[in-house]
Amino acid sequence: MATSITLTEHDVQEEFFARGWTDGLPVVPPTPERVDAMLTFAGVTADNIVGSVPERSRNITAEKAAINAVMAGCEPQHFPVVLAALSAMCDPAFGCNTAITSTGGAALCVAVSGADLESLGFNTTRNALGPGYRANATVGRAMRLVAMNVLGARSSDLDGSSIGHPGKYTMLVAEENPPEGWAPLRVELGYDEKDISVTVLATEGPHQISNQLNGTPEGVLATFTAAMTNPATYGVGKGHQVLLVLGYEHRRILVEGGWTRQAIREYLTEATRVTPAYLEAAGIVMEHTKQNDMTPGIDGKLATVRSPDDIFLITAGSAGAGWSAYIPTWAPTVHSVAVTKKVQPAGSGLPLD
Repeated sequence: MATSITLTEHDVQEEFFARGWTDGLPVVPPTPERVDAMLTFAGVTADNIVGSVPERSRNITAEKAAINAVMAGCEPQHFPVVLAALSAMCDPAFGCNTAITSTGGAALCVAVSGADLESLGFNTTRNALGPGYRANATVGRAMRLVAMNVLGARSSDLDGSSIGHPGKYTMLVAEENPPEGWAPLRVELGYDEKDISVTVLATEGPHQISNQLNGTPEGVLATFTAAMTNPATYGVGKGHQVLLVLGYEHRRILVEGGWTRQAIREYLTEATRVTPAYLEAAGIVMEHTKQNDMTPGIDGKLATVRSPDDIFLITAGSAGAGWSAYIPTWAPTVHSVAVTKKVQPAGSGLPLD
């Protein structure tokens, strides 16, 4: 059980700052009553183990998760989403220890897919990756606070980020119901239509994709290809994963053009293969190590994503002039892969493996 300290409301912020328990922003005081409300809503006990990081010899208990979720500003109804995301983060395939300590400065990016996310307070439309909505902001923030306070990945200690980016405060995108004929992300990943899923990726910050005048699917996909093959992105030519946030105009153009989600992924997998000469012209040195073997395939090219399954498509954002976003993972799949978990209904306990 966590140790309690007694502070006045006025002293909480300065004491927590001094102890290094915050991300630099004010926090909600994690009183026993607030922590208990989180645990009760999710149907978990304080000592339930949400996940473990063996390299750290650390366990994330439900109580520690709840404390940090309160500090982040989550409401109890958001806590099952936090639990599922933390469970995904602790999956060995995600490579949590590397992701939260690397010099690459990865965000803990959460993609939420559910039929009625708005009822939980998630924003799926206007300013989908921006501020203004409590659920979007606080669930992602809870992830980072757990990484700091439970796993020790603070900027002053084990977080080795050379640069970092604002997504390391919080980074979450919630899926807008896709257009007719397209399955939502959770269904594509093997879950039921009525489920809520969370997919956690270790990512760079989002890259805006602008194509405002070309109304053809081929034109839109060519712009996506250009964004995805920027040589300055570490995973280009090394086989990483990407999250594509398809904005209103772009997805409408693709749907009306008869493109399926699978066809889009297959096209981009092939179109984003690059030659060594293309990368070398941008100053990139070819690597031939166990982790990054940049030996071209029989076509003389290198894979930016190794298969269509490494491209995650999510629909979000409101009508505008023609915007989408590209969010690459910070490193090749040999270091980390995205992990998806089902969110358990309120009172149902921990996420199931």
